[in-house]
Amino acid sequence: MKPSSLVCAAIGVLLASTPAASQTPAPEPFVQRHVALEVSIDYTARPLSGSMTSDLENWTARPARQVSFILNRLMEVSRVRDAAGRALAYTQDVVRFSDDPMRQVTQVLVRLTTPVPPGGRTTVRLDYAGYLVGYTEVGWLYVQDHIDTAFTILREDALAFPSIGGTMNAANRKRPRPDFTYDAAVRVPSRYLVATGGAATRTPHEDGTTTWRYASGVPSPFLNIAIAPFDTIVDGGVRVFYFPADSAGARRLMTSAQTALRTLTQWLGPPRGGLTLTITEIPDGWGSQASLVGGIIQTASAFRDPTRLGELYHELSHLWNAPDTDNPSPRWNEGLAMLLQHLMRERLDGWTGRADFYAREIATVRASVAEDTSLGRVPFIDYGKRDMTGRSYVVGDLMFATLYDLLGEVQFDSVVGGYARQFINGGTTRDFVAFARRTASPDLSAFFADWMFTTRWSGLLATATSIRDLADHYRSK
Repeated sequence: MKPSSLVCAAIGVLLASTPAASQTPAPEPFVQRHVALEVSIDYTARPLSGSMTSDLENWTARPARQVSFILNRLMEVSRVRDAAGRALAYTQDVVRFSDDPMRQVTQVLVRLTTPVPPGGRTTVRLDYAGYLVGYTEVGWLYVQDHIDTAFTILREDALAFPSIGGTMNAANRKRPRPDFTYDAAVRVPSRYLVATGGAATRTPHEDGTTTWRYASGVPSPFLNIAIAPFDTIVDGGVRVFYFPADSAGARRLMTSAQTALRTLTQWLGPPRGGLTLTITEIPDGWGSQASLVGGIIQTASAFRDPTRLGELYHELSHLWNAPDTDNPSPRWNEGLAMLLQHLMRERLDGWTGRADFYAREIATVRASVAEDTSLGRVPFIDYGKRDMTGRSYVVGDLMFATLYDLLGEVQFDSVVGGYARQFINGGTTRDFVAFARRTASPDLSAFFADWMFTTRWSGLLATATSIRDLADHYRSK
């Protein structure tokens, strides 16, 4: 089989090795290309049981024979097989992350029958069961996941199903995370609805349960499955799963979503792959996330409070992101989503506070630079490598707001929308910068040197009080 482009990335990892880097174990050699999940939920005893079949690719430049899966710490594997149903040897244990000791997982080490060559593929099926618990103790306050009749979510964040990974964050960040296709079958009591992205079918059973099946069809960056006594509404290519108490808010959100999608299409062009979208309401504090294929999980605040619709706009704007192939990613797309969120609030909802908002944000970031020396030392492009992507929202927001003011709406839309179309199969930060420099008429070399590749942007905040001040710095050059 012809090696994929991921193997080229592996060679780069090997060539870039340094004595300091040698202290970090090599990242796991496999990535998931397709997964087939089959699970059932018992709301009486509250365990989860099922199987995950993974089509794996060796992305490295060397043969690999061992696969490391990680799973929620209260779950265990009962059997491991290959594509032909033959048993594979494995060990499992509950272990701590070496660089995050509060985080405990069940690690399953699978020994393959024969080594998989670079670019080669293999299939592994794991049968597993256990209890689902969250990871709030490690600081992931949104990962409150558990089996509950009011709301349940199955996702990688809480390791509700086996995922490729080792037990060191630093090593895991070096592994590519390509999008993958999925087929998911979830059996629940028939009063519950199951929501995720993809084409859906339902099969009722005589025992009062229903199996919901979803097929992504095309690759997705994640698989999030929400289960609750939802109601639904459908309008065109958009379907919304919502809590029955929020029916009025769901109708309002549907109207706002349709308007926002039309607006984004006018600004940036049609989203890649057309538009068939699932939006699912989840409790506040559980963390929104968006993908055109995997759908949007949206916290209840956007359903219940019209002033919080910006949170929906933020997630909808991600549907125009080109796949991010940086490894690890600085996540500048979050900053772009922040700006687009503000612009849509202004255009669609009549919000008049954008200038005041940015004046406060500049002051806040200025103070943060004084308190957090890493902001003044680590360039934006390295935020992923330095585990600083929490800062990508605000620094990226200021960067893109400045670029919007500098270029004007038409040129800005040409840059952002054009990049999404040209790099429909994926691109890096440097690809985006090069595209922006080619597309925009002012020379953006100094702009990106300041905001993406150095921390000179932090010095500009010393005297700036508005986005216009920041943009004027580049107009004067």
